[in-house]
Amino acid sequence: MLSKLEFDFETLNRILDGREITKQDAYEIFLHSESYSEKLFKTASTLRDQNKGRTVTFSKKAFFNIVNLCRDTCSYCTYKAEIGESKLSMMNLDDVKKLAKLAKKFKCVEALLVTGESPEQKYDEAAKWLRKNGFSTTGEYLAHCSELVLKEGLFPHTNAGNLNRAEMNELKKTNVSMGLMLENSSQRLSEEGLPHHEAPSKDPKARIQILKNAGQLKIPMTTGILVGIGENDFEIIDSLFTIKMIQKQFGNIQEVILQNFEPKPDTRMKSHPSAPQQYFKRVVAMT
Repeated sequence: MLSKLEFDFETLNRILDGREITKQDAYEIFLHSESYSEKLFKTASTLRDQNKGRTVTFSKKAFFNIVNLCRDTCSYCTYKAEIGESKLSMMNLDDVKKLAKLAKKFKCVEALLVTGESPEQKYDEAAKWLRKNGFSTTGEYLAHCSELVLKEGLFPHTNAGNLNRAEMNELKKTNVSMGLMLENSSQRLSEEGLPHHEAPSKDPKARIQILKNAGQLKIPMTTGILVGIGENDFEIIDSLFTIKMIQKQFGNIQEVILQNFEPKPDTRMKSHPSAPQQYFKRVVAMT
């Protein structure tokens, strides 16, 4: 364990000097930052100013909720719908075209195409909906939707869970980038009673491989982690380092999202506490 003096100066100064630190170093910093957070925040602020500056940019996008049926059941999710629910979305091709035209009218640049995880594998209704539109899989449908929105002058960005390599290679033809949240690198969070127990697609090994596949295919990726879902300190650092290593190997991680957990009604984690603000700020600074 690092001493307080070493934490205050030695490791953080190495970072400011542009030198690499180990995952264990980062873990020690995170542990000590619970009591000495201001030193970490100051270091993070300095690095931001040196490497990124303070200008915040954004790309105006339209959200295409293509289909929100999902084969997974995550304990915190409010996106997923069931058959018969008022929030159910199953956009046909005319719906996609109309929204694309409207988005272009309002000067949107990107089309964010979002689906649940392979809904046709669980719901007959999803399989029938796909066949009605002339497709057999969600991946095929997304490739066609991407072509439609691109023709309307929008840049497609697909976020559809665990797509296979062939699907990603097809989407690469039209998508400027894609998205897949790592969420967490911990296998433990898939154990019974924990958030990902009934969500096989959240297997971290599978998600890491998909991010690597994207790297091999040279697809820019947005990824990230969920903060406050029951992970421990080491799992936070390991998750961030996992993303860092993928970026170091392939150079295709364009954005890292840090999403703080908030309990929602009608979810299994409705009584789970929110991610503490100071804890979340420390995670942001470590990233």
